[in-house]
Amino acid sequence: MKQIMNVFGSRYNSVRTNVCDNGTFESLAVNRKNLTRQFSIVDSFFHQRKKGERTRYPKSNFILMATGLVSICLGVMSHICNPYMFIFKWKLVFENGGEIFELWRTPPVDLYIRIFLFNVTNAEQYLNGAEEKMVFEEVGPFVYRELLSHENITFNDNGTLSTKPSHPLVFQEHLSGGHKEEDLFYLPNIALLSIAQVASRHNYLIRLPLNLLIRQTKTLPLEKQTARQFMFGYETTLTTLGNTFLPNWISFNKVGLIDRMYDFDDDFETFYTGVGDESLSGLYESYLGSSKLIQWEGEHCSNIRNASDGTKFKSFIKDDEQLLFFRKSMCRPQRMVQSGNDYEVDGIQATKFVFEENALDNGQTDARNRCFCRKGECLARGLIDVTDCYYGFPIALSYPHFYDGDPALLTKIRGLHPNESLHSSYFMINSISGLPLQLSVKFQINMAMGDISNMAECERFANIVIPTLWFEITMLQLPKNLRNRFLFYLNYLWIFDRIVYFILLVGGTLLLLFAVIRVSLSLSLELSSRSISNRRKGSLIPQKCQESRRNSVLKNNTSKLEKGSDQEKEHFLA
Repeated sequence: MKQIMNVFGSRYNSVRTNVCDNGTFESLAVNRKNLTRQFSIVDSFFHQRKKGERTRYPKSNFILMATGLVSICLGVMSHICNPYMFIFKWKLVFENGGEIFELWRTPPVDLYIRIFLFNVTNAEQYLNGAEEKMVFEEVGPFVYRELLSHENITFNDNGTLSTKPSHPLVFQEHLSGGHKEEDLFYLPNIALLSIAQVASRHNYLIRLPLNLLIRQTKTLPLEKQTARQFMFGYETTLTTLGNTFLPNWISFNKVGLIDRMYDFDDDFETFYTGVGDESLSGLYESYLGSSKLIQWEGEHCSNIRNASDGTKFKSFIKDDEQLLFFRKSMCRPQRMVQSGNDYEVDGIQATKFVFEENALDNGQTDARNRCFCRKGECLARGLIDVTDCYYGFPIALSYPHFYDGDPALLTKIRGLHPNESLHSSYFMINSISGLPLQLSVKFQINMAMGDISNMAECERFANIVIPTLWFEITMLQLPKNLRNRFLFYLNYLWIFDRIVYFILLVGGTLLLLFAVIRVSLSLSLELSSRSISNRRKGSLIPQKCQESRRNSVLKNNTSKLEKGSDQEKEHFLA
């Protein structure tokens, strides 16, 4: 600015000597002078000299304008780069010591499994033929806390980690409504019915000694058992013989449905860490070394890649996006569809997911489900044959009370009453983090008996589906400390990010406008003042020019008179 003023100033001085000789130069000099003064005026609103020095320092106008511009730039960069999402994605990636990883490794949640047994209230009458149908009474719940954790974790180089699952159960008597593990009920003899199912397909020579053993030991298909014995197993003669003489069939000496369902001794799983795609962290990459379950054929039935074990679901869920849920007890991936996204759980936004319609129809309604027909044999609609997942036992899964199943399943038994509100499953999931906020997963374990009429004591149990128990894996709410933590991440931190963005953008714009208006007003007043002063000084210029012209004419005339002839002098004087 100073250099520009010096240049204009020097040029102005060189021209000013001829101001009265040429109107063009006079106008140019005045314009340059005005321009120089304007630069000087504008600069004076942003800088001023330090007292006694040639250096300058900025005034408040400059500081306000600079602050406004910087704030606007930071606001725009904040909107483009989205630092909140950057930090959130960084936290989702699994790494040793990472916050989300530690929560996934040992979830600090209250996860429970509620079990309801089906007590046969007319067991003796049915066994002796006095009554045609078994009558079932639902008893429970028997509540266990599931201490879920992922053990022996190894990070791999391909963005995955390998781990061994652990699901120990601890009985919660105070939540079981007065029911105890020692309570006695008439329940199906799983060992006898399972061995009968296997043996019925063999020839007479194999069946004969087994039938003799059944009659000799007076083993019956329905027997009194404690709730714990039925769920976690107890030693019997039949299981001991099966373990001894059929080691390729079973490798244990007691049979309990929950015990087998929670047998994870030889399991190992691989999950994505989120490296390369943060949304996949905590989802299955493979189970037992494969992304496909060996029990099923076809991608629809066997694929468990990108499924969740319920600890964490996919992050950044899109509208209408489907999810996969897999647990060993289910023996299959279960598809989940959205059922509304305007829910709120403990102050956190949630999307509701439910199992897809006709998920258990074995291809009768949805042709894709035909691959769930084991060895080409399809069970009734609403049943999934999971024999291969339960050590060859004739186990079939359904929804509780055969909800959403073939009505024919209820014709040979009594006491079951399917109800959508009581027996359907749902998941409340935060769509940004994939955090389950509330869940209720319900399935029923049944014994789908074939033609076992050639086995001793089992004639009345041929070609019937026997309900044994149903369970609900449930989490009603997050613990308070975990809820508060995610409230901060998902609500408060996001609101803070938006507030900062608003302050930067709006505040910067206001500061810039205020500085511009302030400079404009001051500049207008200063220019107006200097214009009046210039007009006063400018009024003297014509007079000076006239005197200068008269003097110049007189000088020229005098010079001509001195140089001219006597005749010219006389003429001039005349």
